Amino acid sequence: MIRPTTGSKYTLASVITSMTKADAMAPIIGLEAVVVAGRTYQAYKRGKRDEARERFIEETIGSIVWLCGVKYLNMLGDKIVNKILKTKNQNFDVGTDKVLRTPFENFMKKAAPKNFTPNQVALIKGGKVLTSIILANLFIGFVVPKVNQALTRRVISKRENTENKHQTGEPAFKGGAIGAVNKFTNWIENTNTGQLLSSDIGVAGGRMYNARRKEERREIAIRDIGSIYFYMWAQGHIRNLMNLVETGKATRLNPATAELLSAHLADFLGDKEMSVNEFKDAVLGKEAKLPENILNLSSWEKGKGKNPLEVIKVKNLENVIKDSELMNRIREMSKLQPNRQDEAVLTKQQLKDAFNKAEINNPELLNKVFYDFTGGDYKNEFKYVSNKKLYNLKAEMEHYVERFCKFAKDGKVNKSVLQNFERKNLMLSGINFVAGFSVAALFLSTLIPKFQYWFTRKTTGVDAFPGLYDFEGQKK
Repeated sequence: MIRPTTGSKYTLASVITSMTKADAMAPIIGLEAVVVAGRTYQAYKRGKRDEARERFIEETIGSIVWLCGVKYLNMLGDKIVNKILKTKNQNFDVGTDKVLRTPFENFMKKAAPKNFTPNQVALIKGGKVLTSIILANLFIGFVVPKVNQALTRRVISKRENTENKHQTGEPAFKGGAIGAVNKFTNWIENTNTGQLLSSDIGVAGGRMYNARRKEERREIAIRDIGSIYFYMWAQGHIRNLMNLVETGKATRLNPATAELLSAHLADFLGDKEMSVNEFKDAVLGKEAKLPENILNLSSWEKGKGKNPLEVIKVKNLENVIKDSELMNRIREMSKLQPNRQDEAVLTKQQLKDAFNKAEINNPELLNKVFYDFTGGDYKNEFKYVSNKKLYNLKAEMEHYVERFCKFAKDGKVNKSVLQNFERKNLMLSGINFVAGFSVAALFLSTLIPKFQYWFTRKTTGVDAFPGLYDFEGQKK
């Protein structure tokens, strides 16, 4: 998951960025390792080998499915979908922002077989995603608990035969749509929240259903439901809180993008030194107001919903804008997204950025940044990349420049000051990552297990593993 950045491979910046990105695998694997070890240790302290073994098996297999279950089942499903649609390894997204990126429409127009309707293709894609969720949840929520329980029974039986000991109590066993479909499919397929919640909710439900006793079911609910926040949001919230304290803003530009931006600004500076005000004006400029004759064009298209995108075709500007240099910049700006049904388009904000010839709006810089941030998907006509996420990233770049200008205390800007600021940003990113990781790991590996054990002890009066303890028999 660590992508090399321009000019340097596996730099410290790229490593820290890979750890702080939402789709990064390295920190998730590290967190899961800590969680498995911590929960296994806590289980051993209470229930010795039997509870520790069950916890280790359940957490390890659960981690594997949680990390890659839905994802790899989706990959297998994509191959099946390609066979059904008779397309050659042409995967496609179904997310859309209505007027700028329309991968599903592009697929239907360019790659889908003519004998399939959009509704049919959407249902096939949605069915593939739903099947992958169901299979993953059935496996971890139903198969693993049954196997775990059967293994425990077998181990205990062997132990009894070997040690000639008899215990009472056998563990009990129990046995419209296209838009809506595409929204659901995209949520599961392309968002971490969708992938993880669809797994976690099903897994927790399956484990609770297959619990041997009500006390075990209650512990599973405490552990699995209580863990969702710390798996999915706690690290980001801790980082945001620390960013807020450090800079007055909750978000921080990721180190890899900061590295790309700093390299671009270093090239822009060269060997010269500038005043802060000169530098700020050259890099950020001032937001341009579009001329009335452009604003009044009837060819503007407006999306729906809150803060809808406004989009215009490049060809509709060519007869209005006579400045050839500006038109070339507009054409380059339109390349920050794929053509929409073979026509170049750009948003109103991108058009404003083309008029504002500051370095932060340089299409060459934005191309590099967006490529690194999305792995190239931002220009793929069959992939959906949120325009909002890309321009939130650009807003963070602007904030980075503003912070840098404040950092240059003597009022002068040069390469040396730029490098010092980048190092400070990198250091703080690393500190904030460690803080978020540590808090999540502490709760998931230790505090939540301790609380679930305390709750059982408090409600039953017995400090024992509910899966193997007959609380009802004890009451009698």
